Amino acid sequence: MTGKVPELIRCARAIVGGEERLDFAFVVNDGRIEDAGDFAAVQARRPQAQTRSFPADRIVTPGFINGHSHAYQILLRGRGDDLPFERWRSEALYRVIPQLEPEDVYWVFVAAFSEMLGAGITSVAEFFYLNGRGNGHAEAAIRAAAATGIRLVLARAWMDAPRVPEAFRESVTQARERTRALRAEFPEANVCVAPHSLHGASEEMLRAAAAFAGEERCDLHIHVAEGEAEVELSRERYGVPPVLALDRLGVLNERSVAIHAMYLTEDEKELLATRGVRVVRCPSTNLYLGDGIADAAPLRARAVVVGLGTDANVKPSLLDEMRLAAYLEKASRRDGGALQARTAFALGTSEGARALDLPAGELATGMLADFLVLGTEGIDPWSPPVNALVYRGEAAWVQAAFVGGRRAYAGDLSPLAGEAHRETARIARRCV
Repeated sequence: MTGKVPELIRCARAIVGGEERLDFAFVVNDGRIEDAGDFAAVQARRPQAQTRSFPADRIVTPGFINGHSHAYQILLRGRGDDLPFERWRSEALYRVIPQLEPEDVYWVFVAAFSEMLGAGITSVAEFFYLNGRGNGHAEAAIRAAAATGIRLVLARAWMDAPRVPEAFRESVTQARERTRALRAEFPEANVCVAPHSLHGASEEMLRAAAAFAGEERCDLHIHVAEGEAEVELSRERYGVPPVLALDRLGVLNERSVAIHAMYLTEDEKELLATRGVRVVRCPSTNLYLGDGIADAAPLRARAVVVGLGTDANVKPSLLDEMRLAAYLEKASRRDGGALQARTAFALGTSEGARALDLPAGELATGMLADFLVLGTEGIDPWSPPVNALVYRGEAAWVQAAFVGGRRAYAGDLSPLAGEAHRETARIARRCV
């Protein structure tokens, strides 16, 4: 769809601003939407654009935004199931992932990214921590994103805690130099800095990462208050809970993206809002690992931007994350109106894009041309489409995914994805 001749996408049905629009259109040029509105008006303004039409048995939506992922954790499916967090980390994560070579990373990431595209995920923030031996593994992840067509934000982890595997650890100097090299070589990968956590990175590394983000004008992703144990550790080490500790270290500002941020005091919630920190919640992983239930409403009430992520990728589906976000909020507050479908949809699209500082998640002028074509067989004629997607939607509804105006998923497993699944099975058998 990119090139000299813009393309006008005519949608008999589309989701725009969280609501259904009929006979809507947008113009794609050089990977972005440069005009949008009612079809007749857009066509009149852009008579030379080539037209592609999607009929009423399909609905066009913004692509889904995956705000936090560890793609190689698809290798832990079945191996880490039903374990308490500490055992999951030591017996599954720390055992399997350090064995991966760069070529393994490439195939596993192609498999995981292909799954995501098939579920309607067009952008993913990949929190990548296999950096102890240099940039080779991260480069393989970037190659995998390019091969599949998914939009990548590579949150390159910095880790130096003695308790983590050597394959994850590096010095502050190494982390800084390697991250800067990746940013220079792969601008399309949106490489940003990601000090792992209060327990995964030293005070020196946390301060250095914050300084790096300021110097490079990039985002900083960090795991925050994922479990009660982290809160206890922070109080023992710093005398205050995690958000307050990170603030004292100079980590929190408008460039910061706090992953999880579940166990927060009221003062910490206020501080996140005051500092302009964005938050990404991962409902399915938090439930799977027994970490707890994260509520979005108290943060959103303070104007904190909140997105959603698939994290451990037990099942990489933003539709599932939207649904869980809504259900968990309703259940925890005993209020069926606590988090409504339209809000949940925004967490996985427009607000999720804001959490990653991406101009995406909306079918609007100036946005990246990342969109989905969904079948409408599962949408009741009397139901708002957004409600149907959030409460009943399935990956099988996704017929096509476009990233930057290019088709990245066409409804069937691609030959590359098929090869990647075979290679991933071989890698999984080896990494025991």
